[in-house]
Amino acid sequence: MKTAISLLVLLLICGVFWAQEVVFEHYESGTDIWVLVPYSSISFKKGMDYADCQLSLEIKGEKKKQKASFSSKLHIPKRDWLQDTAIPVKFTAALVKDSYKLTLQLRNLDLGKKVKISRNFSLGDYTPIGEAWVLAEREEQRFLPGDLTALDEGLSSCVISQKFSIAVDSLSVEVGDQIWVYHAPQDEIQIDLLEQVPFSTPIIVTIHEGNIRYKTNPFTYSPWFAYNLRYSYQDQVQQIRFIANQNQYHDLMALKGDEIAQGIELFWQSMDPSPGTVRNEAREEFCNRVIIADERFKLHKKLKGWASDRGRIYIKYGEPDYVSHPDPIPERSYPTIVWSYQRDKKEFIFVDYSGYGQYTLWNKDEEFD
Repeated sequence: MKTAISLLVLLLICGVFWAQEVVFEHYESGTDIWVLVPYSSISFKKGMDYADCQLSLEIKGEKKKQKASFSSKLHIPKRDWLQDTAIPVKFTAALVKDSYKLTLQLRNLDLGKKVKISRNFSLGDYTPIGEAWVLAEREEQRFLPGDLTALDEGLSSCVISQKFSIAVDSLSVEVGDQIWVYHAPQDEIQIDLLEQVPFSTPIIVTIHEGNIRYKTNPFTYSPWFAYNLRYSYQDQVQQIRFIANQNQYHDLMALKGDEIAQGIELFWQSMDPSPGTVRNEAREEFCNRVIIADERFKLHKKLKGWASDRGRIYIKYGEPDYVSHPDPIPERSYPTIVWSYQRDKKEFIFVDYSGYGQYTLWNKDEEFD
């Protein structure tokens, strides 16, 4: 009897995950381009219950020849239940195995603000197994949820949608003690899970191809998707400086224009703990830490949370194991916070010399020992 090989793959299997906001899935029927707009990035005009946005996308090939262009209007409601979600927009283009440049623009029609990003990307062989997209809908608004356990009965739809180019023998979806099995599905499958909401246990999707078994988790929203929308390339280079060696940082600083984006991508490729797969766990963790540090330690517009001493240490080392607030010695001295990291055997002492919450790292040598 053949032994089943279990491949535990989280989020992505051989797709192209680009810029945290765009996912490419390349199939014979066409290339699906999923644009994920974090709800947290949408601004609402004062007094308005909806935001109207225009999403535009252009793809160019060699010699800057246009290969595809799309545009879509978004009418997004201001709702608490959309917190920690993304608005997914899918386009399909006829693209072949080649290198391309994508330009994406999101314009807020109410406020006149816009975000524009460009990236180079390459398409190779067809995507063997695409994402197990969890797509929910409420009040006619489709969204990609973050926490599946937070979904409630207010939904009008909740499905898992997945494509694949390999010859699948069977596909199963497991939710608690419920399991659905589909034999020899063709190219694409959509599974209605509305009756299972709210989810009290994780969803597991298993795909069998011969004696190989792929186990995947559903693709859901994560706050790090918003990273490139929030930070310029210049900011990203300064953030990378916290974890890069001198040569890596100097190489990035020497780049100009479009070279910076490519240099950042190459840096993260070199830091990938699982090369050969699309998911880069080190990059995900880094982006999450930057966003958390920025929100947690920001004092005012001119002092970014990620650029503060506490922000820098948080980005480098993560959440401390212990946080203490020792009494000032002598009395009436400055407020002090101590972060302890057991695994790294480090202890960082932050002192608020100003009295306004701007804590400065007191024992700077500890950071580089």
